Amino acid sequence: MRTFRVLGLFVVLSGLSFWGSQDAHAGIVWVNPDDYAVGSQITPPFVTLTAVLGNTNQNPPDGRVLALVDDKGHYPSTIHFFGWHVIPPVNTDQVSWRGKWANLQAVFDSPVSYVAMDFYRNDFYGGANPDEIGFILAFDAANNLIWNEWVYLEEFVDWKTVEISLPNPQIKKVVAGGVYVKKAIDQDILIRRLGYSIEPIPEPSALVALAGGAAALAILRRRKTTRPA
Repeated sequence: MRTFRVLGLFVVLSGLSFWGSQDAHAGIVWVNPDDYAVGSQITPPFVTLTAVLGNTNQNPPDGRVLALVDDKGHYPSTIHFFGWHVIPPVNTDQVSWRGKWANLQAVFDSPVSYVAMDFYRNDFYGGANPDEIGFILAFDAANNLIWNEWVYLEEFVDWKTVEISLPNPQIKKVVAGGVYVKKAIDQDILIRRLGYSIEPIPEPSALVALAGGAAALAILRRRKTTRPA
């Protein structure tokens, strides 16, 4: 009986060890607007992209995230994520990501542990100070803020990749855009690429090991409770 108990525990622990030894993420999905037709809505797998209202309700976006060419002509050979205005007087204009007007939101089907975004400068003012300031926020499944970062594009820096990497899949939603502080900061940026992790699914052998160990312990428990006095 002692041998049976030890064997059951060993099988359970082996299954947990195998499960826990898998890579932190099974893979990374990269969403690049260049892979979409110009003007089409971007609908990648495992995530829902939305253009959400910023700090003011003037000229709200219609919610879609589209693949469009930079309307200022700074990056004529690449396509970026854009929103779209729907209410006059700006009803036919694409929306760059600006905290005052619209932000890019990504809601994942299941929490992830890794997110990356490419932030691109949308204005070129010159000078020694940061010309463009973006932000990225991450929230867990309970909508608690778990990451808050400002993204500085310094002089002569056109773009920058920002990464969030956590030990466990906690990121349910991210929101990104240009920093807006009333009467102080009003920035807009472009976002060109989004990456996010696909979390591992336990291998069938690990699930079988866990099930076998649990069954062994259950049988042992039943035998113990039915033993005659």
